[in-house]
Amino acid sequence: MSETIPKFSQRFIDFAIGGHGEEGKAWLAELPNILEKCREKWGLSFGPLVDEIKGNYVGYVRLPDGKEVVLKVAVPHRDFSTEMEALAVYEGRGINRLLGLDRELNAMLLERIHPGMLLNDLDDREEQTEIVATVIRDLHRTPLTSGHNLPHFSDWVASAHRDAHECKDLQRARPFLDQFPRVLSLMEELTAPDEPQMLLHGDLHHWNILLDEGRGWMAIDPKGVVGASCLEVGRFLGNALNQGNTAAEKHQILMNAIRKLSDRLCQHQERIFAGVFCDFVMANSWGLKEEPNSRSPASVEEGLQVLLRVGEEVSA
Repeated sequence: MSETIPKFSQRFIDFAIGGHGEEGKAWLAELPNILEKCREKWGLSFGPLVDEIKGNYVGYVRLPDGKEVVLKVAVPHRDFSTEMEALAVYEGRGINRLLGLDRELNAMLLERIHPGMLLNDLDDREEQTEIVATVIRDLHRTPLTSGHNLPHFSDWVASAHRDAHECKDLQRARPFLDQFPRVLSLMEELTAPDEPQMLLHGDLHHWNILLDEGRGWMAIDPKGVVGASCLEVGRFLGNALNQGNTAAEKHQILMNAIRKLSDRLCQHQERIFAGVFCDFVMANSWGLKEEPNSRSPASVEEGLQVLLRVGEEVSA
């Protein structure tokens, strides 16, 4: 590693500009100065950027004592406050540790995970599901602190609902608008007075669970949100809808995962389904008022139809 700031890859530049436009360009121009301030603050030596970088700066660095950690710096409009707060509350339970932060620079020092193998790199879906259940149990050992500033999952749902209503392409929005009454009904049940509300990672999927040689499998990059425990499974199970070549294969993959998570997390299959259903409708409604992204609307619609059939099977 070196005191010299690493050269930015074209992939990193493309993600920063593609995701943030003119603001991304301005941030890239200012980023060397931000990194120099981070170097001075923490006495860092710089290594390369991580392979999976997307938009934010995430690079390997070394502290003065020789310890290798990760430096993460976000674009100005990206609010890191919930991630910072969630990591501070977790204190390393099921997740990498927050080692330092600078809110003005929008920067964090994070525990580095070795070797950092992604859950997605495992070929065995049964093993993937076992692992995510273990990580969820570890994460959910963390008590929710009073006086926190984290959003509630219901806030996310309300934001996505507004986006769907403001979409000018009714054909694109209609499949999700049609499902929101069911989502809102489920959310009423999941926020009832007798339903415990807890700290959720909020983005626990196949690329946010990594293997550490000393600590085993653990999470990274929490969104930081409050909600019912079953909502934690949404992102992982949503990815199951991208697996399999046919609707029948996707259906079977999702059902198998729901059954296993139901067993391992000691929650009824109906609750596990509620978690993935609310998250899927919400996640695919966010941004509907903007121009469509590269993902095919047909594939999203197919995923929704598979999910609805799974819901019928679970509740039968």
